[in-house]
Amino acid sequence: MRFASCLSLILLLAGCDTGGGVPAPRDGDGSSLDAQVPTRDANVPRVDAGVFDPFDPANACGSSAIPTERVPGSLLIVFDRSGSMDNPARGDSGPTKWDLATAGINSVLASVSDELSAGLLLFPESGECGIGSSPDVPIAPLTTSRPQIEAALSGSSPSGAGTPAFAGLLAGYDYLDTLSTPGQRGVVLVSDGQETCDDEMSDAVMARVQMEHDAKNRLTFAVGMDFADNNLSTIAFNGGTPRNDTCMPMCTSDACRSDADCGGAPCFQPGGSGFPGFCGCRTTADCVSPQTCEATCPPFFPDCGIPPTCQGEPDCCHYNVAATDFRAEFEAALDEIARRLLDSCVFDVPRGSDPSMFDPTLVNVGVTFEGEERTVLRRSSDGSVDSWNYVDDSHESILIQGDICDRLLDGAAVVEIVLGCPTILI
Repeated sequence: MRFASCLSLILLLAGCDTGGGVPAPRDGDGSSLDAQVPTRDANVPRVDAGVFDPFDPANACGSSAIPTERVPGSLLIVFDRSGSMDNPARGDSGPTKWDLATAGINSVLASVSDELSAGLLLFPESGECGIGSSPDVPIAPLTTSRPQIEAALSGSSPSGAGTPAFAGLLAGYDYLDTLSTPGQRGVVLVSDGQETCDDEMSDAVMARVQMEHDAKNRLTFAVGMDFADNNLSTIAFNGGTPRNDTCMPMCTSDACRSDADCGGAPCFQPGGSGFPGFCGCRTTADCVSPQTCEATCPPFFPDCGIPPTCQGEPDCCHYNVAATDFRAEFEAALDEIARRLLDSCVFDVPRGSDPSMFDPTLVNVGVTFEGEERTVLRRSSDGSVDSWNYVDDSHESILIQGDICDRLLDGAAVVEIVLGCPTILI
């Protein structure tokens, strides 16, 4: 575990009455962070909480401490079992993508801590585009779900030509809505091809991914098995999991169903007219940097019928597993994802001796690193700045975000929560 043993969370209880409740705190743009949270007295005017130290006993914020624990996350694996997964990972021979990927999942889940909770949703469930109403393995601590996931994978096999990746991802989100477990929640979409069942819903799906991250603090990862497209890249970008700081959501050629979708460049549909293809190119200007427009037909067969295409490694935001070392790269990607959910900066929020009196608008958070003064964090919906926010509207867990999270994971610190003072906001 990366967390030092001396990293702890302390709950400080208010030493005296704060004079009634305050209206729900507001974010920097004036929008309510907890619009649905009732307060003790809605008629009491808002107190400006940004000008005092809530940890100073002179401000009536506390002395009594209650220990609590960091909360490991939950990961739902949304996994492609379409017929193309039965193809060899390295061309014409050798193990299939299904065999290597399922072995990789089992290997990674065997190596990470039992504290992680995980589940599995396979798609399609039946036929070409069917999606089940519940996961094949519900999310549970790995002591329970690890053997169940292994059994579900060994009892399944690739079949069908459809790839309902969008429907699988949406089903995963709907399932997460049914959970009551605290902690960071995440979904990883794993697929070897583009959406083929309903590609017209792309914009709606990308908006849903963004909402799941911004409104619910959920992380969405994407892994392409020797496959890169703008949908997978945008899912990772909107889901808060870009693999580097320079990646582009629209990182490669556009998907298409006809030449009209490509602004004059040809549409190449290797699966036939019933499936979406990708745009070819006329010049490098039609490609997304760092790709360049190159001839696709071999010199001895210049009229093979395949248009020039954008070639080179695209700077996409998702994990792209290369065929040259398929299993090792897939395991490395999944291991990084699992450990990000395990080693998260999510902490449980105890509610004091009288939970009925807990008010989520009267919570403040401080972090003290060894040899440094305490840093009082403000609450924010912007995960890029040093701040905190609730993981979801249950208010049972907080997420410490920004660069300070990395410091928490790498070093000794004390994290404190004080109740009873109006929340300081960014």
